[in-house]
Amino acid sequence: MTMEQAEWQVVRKKKSTKNQKVNPKEQTVLKTEIYLCDTVQERKNVIQKLYSTMEDLRLSEFWKTCQECVQRVPPLASEEYDSNRGVVCSLSPDIIQEGVIQSFDCVCYGLGNFSSCIISRHQLAFLLLFLEQFKIPRSQSYVFDPLFSQMEVSVLQQLGLTVLLDNEEGKRVVHKPTVFYMLHCGKALYNNLLWCNWSQEALSNMIIIGNSFKSIEERLLSRILQRDYMYIHQGLQIVEETPFPESCQYNDVFNDTSIHYFPMQKLRTLPADVWLLQEEPQYHECEDLEIIRNQKT
Repeated sequence: MTMEQAEWQVVRKKKSTKNQKVNPKEQTVLKTEIYLCDTVQERKNVIQKLYSTMEDLRLSEFWKTCQECVQRVPPLASEEYDSNRGVVCSLSPDIIQEGVIQSFDCVCYGLGNFSSCIISRHQLAFLLLFLEQFKIPRSQSYVFDPLFSQMEVSVLQQLGLTVLLDNEEGKRVVHKPTVFYMLHCGKALYNNLLWCNWSQEALSNMIIIGNSFKSIEERLLSRILQRDYMYIHQGLQIVEETPFPESCQYNDVFNDTSIHYFPMQKLRTLPADVWLLQEEPQYHECEDLEIIRNQKT
């Protein structure tokens, strides 16, 4: 190259990458990968906190007392003579029907956002310990709360629980022995549950762990209870209620909680015409319903 040619040679600048457009598809993939990574880590953190809460609860005096309390409930504390040991032993929550052992289902309503709320996390930890203690398979435990986030749904599924997709408003018909775990739920939810199972056969197959029915009766005017919550009002005559033990440590979590069951002896004391009640609760005059309605209905 001559000097003249060198003098007139144009030096081209490299293209700046600053203003280069990123492929939208690549950008979407990148964002998705970051989101999935964050979600996986978030799930791990939630599960880790949950298991830590379970262990703290398992070692507490409250859990020990609760086990004794629950085991005094006849449907969960069937007894059988163990000929090998010569003692009466407690059975897992199985009911023998026509020679076939039938395990309990468990339905949980109103758990709340356990990923961010300490009270909800403790309630979920208790539920998992309860299932473990009474040998109820997690796959036979059904959970629903309209407030669940997608991440919380994923966590529950990862734990082996079955997440219900539809808001049943508590209107779930019992076909086998079932424990309903529904702490701090609205009165309408309990009322709907009783209405949907208003028969001797269904009620005798139900256990409800939730708000004390006696406390509901004490706090409501009698005319309001009869008008808006007729099935709770009638149910008070046929229910046996065992309160949870008091605990300063867990007062906010389990306050006003009782175990409810319906002995056949009591169910048979009601007049026949009471069982003819079929009217679905409507709550037209109820000012504070306390539940989230199913918008599809």
